[in-house]
Amino acid sequence: MTPPNTASYRPVTDNPSPAEPLNAPKFDPDASIEHISHWLPTQGPIKDFVHHNTLHSVQHLAFHEGVALAAGIFGARSYLPLADYQKRYRQGRITDAAISWAIGQAAADIEDAEKFRGSLFIEDNRSHYPPVSMANHGIRRSWLNRLEIDLDARVHPVLFRLLANFLDQGISRWSLPQNGERFWDCLWRLVHNSLLPLYPLHEPEVRALLLETPDRVILACLEKIVGDERLYEQYLLEMLLAHPGWSGMVRLVEQNPQMLLARRTLSLKETIACELACELAFLNLKKGRQFSTVAAVPDSQTAPLLTEPGYKPKVPLRLKVWHEAMEWTLHAELLKAIAASADIDRNRNEPRTPQVQALFCLDDREGSLRRHLEELNPAVETFGAAGFFGIDILFQGLDDTFPVAQCPAVIHPKHIVRESSLTHKPGKNKKGKKLKDLHIKPQSLFRGWIYTQTLGIGYAIRLMWNVFRPGGKLPYINKLSEVEAHTHLHLLRESDLPTEDGRMLGFSFTEMADRIEGLLRNIGLTRNFAPWIVVVAHGSSSANNPHFAAYDCGACSGKPGAPNARAFARMANLEPVRALLRERGIDIPQATRFIAAMHNTSRDEIAYFDEHLLEAQPSPELETFKETMRRALELNALERCRWFELGPQNRDPEAAHAHVKGRADSIFEPRPEYNHSNNLYCIVGKRALTRNLYMDRRAFLHSYDPESDPQGAILARILSAIVPVCGGINLEYLFSRIDNSVYGAGSKLPHNVIGLLGVANGVEGDLRTGLPNQMIEVHEPARLLIVIEQSREIIDKSLAKIGEAREWFDHDWIRLACFEPSGRAVYFYSNPKWQSVDLAGMPPTPEADCSEAAFAGKIQTVPVHLLQTMRSPS
Repeated sequence: MTPPNTASYRPVTDNPSPAEPLNAPKFDPDASIEHISHWLPTQGPIKDFVHHNTLHSVQHLAFHEGVALAAGIFGARSYLPLADYQKRYRQGRITDAAISWAIGQAAADIEDAEKFRGSLFIEDNRSHYPPVSMANHGIRRSWLNRLEIDLDARVHPVLFRLLANFLDQGISRWSLPQNGERFWDCLWRLVHNSLLPLYPLHEPEVRALLLETPDRVILACLEKIVGDERLYEQYLLEMLLAHPGWSGMVRLVEQNPQMLLARRTLSLKETIACELACELAFLNLKKGRQFSTVAAVPDSQTAPLLTEPGYKPKVPLRLKVWHEAMEWTLHAELLKAIAASADIDRNRNEPRTPQVQALFCLDDREGSLRRHLEELNPAVETFGAAGFFGIDILFQGLDDTFPVAQCPAVIHPKHIVRESSLTHKPGKNKKGKKLKDLHIKPQSLFRGWIYTQTLGIGYAIRLMWNVFRPGGKLPYINKLSEVEAHTHLHLLRESDLPTEDGRMLGFSFTEMADRIEGLLRNIGLTRNFAPWIVVVAHGSSSANNPHFAAYDCGACSGKPGAPNARAFARMANLEPVRALLRERGIDIPQATRFIAAMHNTSRDEIAYFDEHLLEAQPSPELETFKETMRRALELNALERCRWFELGPQNRDPEAAHAHVKGRADSIFEPRPEYNHSNNLYCIVGKRALTRNLYMDRRAFLHSYDPESDPQGAILARILSAIVPVCGGINLEYLFSRIDNSVYGAGSKLPHNVIGLLGVANGVEGDLRTGLPNQMIEVHEPARLLIVIEQSREIIDKSLAKIGEAREWFDHDWIRLACFEPSGRAVYFYSNPKWQSVDLAGMPPTPEADCSEAAFAGKIQTVPVHLLQTMRSPS
């Protein structure tokens, strides 16, 4: 076959525009796709859910300018409705001092400050309407409205089925691609070699066109549909933004095919060619071959284009000021409490050597557990660090076919650690069967009929019973606290020969010492070691939660951090490693032992690993710690239950603990935990800076000793790790809360898992990016405030060393404050200067006897409190 005669395509105009030179460059599909793909989401497969800045495409701009531009592209709201801010003001959660501060920050855009202040309280029921945008009001939408055809409703089901079946990672029993077949080759086979026609691509003109390359298909379709090369790129962007989830997934798989366990080969160009072909086919079938082009629509000549340098949406000033005032109220609340806490801690006695030290992830959910531990037993000292604990590995567990990354997404690990069983277990008993082993797999028509007739009645009876007495649990599902705790990690490298992909199996003793030293120096633990050091990882388990990876450790690429904690403890216990550390100035006493554990954050349970290696050293200190941990977990569950509508409110820790375990097991529970909801702060400094504070599970806590870092090198390493992790968590929650319909995933309830890639509403919807409503409904959308205990000069040195991560601060995507250890003064970073902070107009910090007194009876976010129980000397 030959391609259709392009001479029959109707041009937009008979003569070129006088403003357009005759030798204007032709449309380049590759360059345009590279440009517009910048606007697509970067959320990978759901098994590796890693939090990131939802608006990464505008991160090079100042925060408010970037949010406004994104709103003009995606059609999303930029802030909360005006009425929400006014309500918070009436409740006292936005102060007059904060409003004055926010007006001062926007003074350059305000002519009359008093008149503007008065306008903030005028009601406006239209302020929360989504803006006019390219995604919803662009040239493509105007054209489709004039044609009176909904192309998306016709094309998307076809395109999504093709992509879902091609990229499927294990849900389907049949694989659509054959032997590494590319998407375009697969599409060609389906169109030209199938016995049944592939609707609508069987349309004669399109069927003949699909014999060509994707480039020629794109050009031919755009000429027929759009008609003006100046509008081609704009049309492609608006077409992709009609289904950003699948568009972004295809682009990510194209650039990183290794993110799929079952590799697939496709490109965004091939997907665009397929979609354009489907559009042309439907247009030919419904409108005939002489339909009007996009360029023929009058609006297309005046619509703003993304390529125009003057395209700059207006920032809604009133909402911007309200949002800044809300954030400053919350940020100043912490800064004032830290200053008060520092004054209290100045009078503390020098602490004694603790009985147990516990290393936690800096995760905000671990902050409350650390606080309860220290309240129950002052002899326990806690530290916080990124939850991979400096062990950047690819980990291959007992049941894993492929090794997976256990470190932040920005790190590319070079070491593989494998797990093996200590005992050989031949065969499986009935109780040990997994859910997948319960499927009956008939091998013949007759056998299938027998199974159906004999077992069908029994299953029908069970189904009827479940209607009236539904079971809330799935059979034979292991909880994180029940996983095999005694396996062997192959940590020591036995050969220096790399694998085929250039990675090393295990570590040398020097490499182990490097990682142990790096973490210990980062958190300031280089002396005064306790007899026992517990390395506590975290993960989460729930029976029915497609976003399970978002509940695990972000510093471990969305996986539980148990392998990292175990590896760290095992390395730190090795005498050759300790000998190297002593040469470097870190002398770990021979009697000090490290042990790994993992906190299940949904069930508030803990599992201890490799205890068999320590049986020769029984210790009353460790047993005391375990009992303290048990009580702390119950109190942690009690603190969490105040957010759950059906949770017990009787202040009974045991009842609360039973409730959170039941939530995690229930297949009907859409909210096993609220995860990072209300995350707001990140404090980098000594534990003494926050030991006296109740921060309502809102703070990421990274330990840091400012006195040991005169050049800021340690701080630079810390910031390089926490900025993308904590900043990504904060902004994904913020934007998913601001506009969950555009930046979030909507309600969990209609979600179906598609191909183990993501979730969609129903079976033919777009992949939903961002966070579901059940994760963010109680979240206060405010930017992260990082408070660093260090001088401004050293912080400036550290900022100069973190490369691209600095734009998070310079463009205000993360706010930064400094607490100077010497003068106890607080400063706020406003690029490129530091501003002194006047907290005189802020309300005084409330006080409470203990954590429970601070949150008891509260069903809303609790302001930062000073705790009396933490003031006694260690």
